[in-house]
Amino acid sequence: MSRASAIIIGLTAIAIGMGVPGISLYASLFYGFNYIAAAFIAVMAVLVGGVIIIIAVIEGPLGTVFDDSGKYERQRLRALRENQKATLEEFDDIVSILGEIRDLLRSVEE
Repeated sequence: MSRASAIIIGLTAIAIGMGVPGISLYASLFYGFNYIAAAFIAVMAVLVGGVIIIIAVIEGPLGTVFDDSGKYERQRLRALRENQKATLEEFDDIVSILGEIRDLLRSVEE
């Protein structure tokens, strides 16, 4: 989800920062739009696109900070490892008991 959000934010900033100035330049060249207004709109669009990118990097999915969530994940992983270690030790005990049972059964058969 965060990768898709980052792509959408980037495309939005590019569309605003490059598309709007291109459209205003096109409108001023081919349709007689005021050059001063077109320049003002283009500058504002570039600034707004830059602000969107800065905010996206600081606050959005591109600027995700792993501070407390990593701590909880490490604790959870440590507990899971301890559980797996205890399970493996129990399996070792079971294997040794089954080996003793096997030896007893072989001695009874002979």
